[in-house]
Amino acid sequence: MRAPRSASIAVALVLLAPACTLDRSERPSDSPDASAERTPEAPESIVTLGNGDPLPRSCSGGPAKARQDVAFVASGKAWAVDRGGTRLSCLFRVGEAGPFAWGPQGDRVLLADLEIRGITGRDPSLGAIGQRVRAFDWGHPLGLAVVFATSDPTPEKRFMDDGRVERLDEMPSGRYLHIAYHPSGLALAFVVDRGGRQRIWLSTNEGLDPVPLVYSRGGTRFTSIAFTPDGQRLVWTAQHAGGYPQIHAMDLADRTGFTDGWRGETGQAATNLLLPPEGALQAFDVGDTCGDRVATIALTPRVAHPALPDADLPTTALGWLDGTTLLVGEGGCGDPMDVVAVDVGGNATPVVLGVEAAAARTITTAAPTSVPAPPNDAEEQPPPEGVG
Repeated sequence: MRAPRSASIAVALVLLAPACTLDRSERPSDSPDASAERTPEAPESIVTLGNGDPLPRSCSGGPAKARQDVAFVASGKAWAVDRGGTRLSCLFRVGEAGPFAWGPQGDRVLLADLEIRGITGRDPSLGAIGQRVRAFDWGHPLGLAVVFATSDPTPEKRFMDDGRVERLDEMPSGRYLHIAYHPSGLALAFVVDRGGRQRIWLSTNEGLDPVPLVYSRGGTRFTSIAFTPDGQRLVWTAQHAGGYPQIHAMDLADRTGFTDGWRGETGQAATNLLLPPEGALQAFDVGDTCGDRVATIALTPRVAHPALPDADLPTTALGWLDGTTLLVGEGGCGDPMDVVAVDVGGNATPVVLGVEAAAARTITTAAPTSVPAPPNDAEEQPPPEGVG
């Protein structure tokens, strides 16, 4: 499954420098005040593509194509490559990758401090605003805004057209932990902690008419949320007071209860729920800390297994490339990460080895155009069993 790092490095050292060129004006210049004696820098980690080719030292070439559905950061630049690790494009230079989360059309990415970077001159690019973001999600289906939460008790929304930021003042005040945009773009779901008790709320895309859907009881925590691509259900991971994680889902056309899915063992934790663009599979990370996390695929509501069962390092789910192929990172946690495409049959294909950050760069199509509502939504109440 995982290409040996030693073999990849050996290949990289033998191959010649790439044909791409970089204008000298793009290279960082030495500071005029720099001392003549410099402290030797540690050698950079050698980054190789899945086919064994080394990453080019220069940055040139046209914009990324749709089939280049894996994006990553290495050598101070953002790149896009196809899942076979063969077709490569250098996108732009990166100072700090931050969440490195791509918009739903794959044409813009969220970096550190809420900076937005487009990959062509036609795509919006907005400067950093110095906000330490606790939770966020891209507007759907086009990525025209980002809704985010900081330490402030009220979430905010940044628009791509002019960079303005608006507060969603109608939302309940509290500590916003997770945000999910409905695939239609017409609604938002939030996990809000108020005094140690958590609730999942649903509002319009402007934060209006918020209603509570699920509330915690006895110390249960909601650790991630996501809408199904068809917009019919809201799915979440819950860390129950009994010490076990479980996945639950609510039918938005009903909202009087929820169903139970995969349940972990006592002592486990589950976060980072990711749903594919089609189909019923689910992915999430099991583990309390970065060092012990395991990217996991749920094949059915009762059956789940590690995405890379033979991995020697921690693994994390990075995003679905299609309905049956998950992008997985092995390593990370402050060290270089190897990126692998894994299908549900367990076949693993190395995409790129030794990068700083990576993400799926897929394009949303056939988004729903409405949000399901119960017949009598004026009287919505949290489900009677309460905890989810």
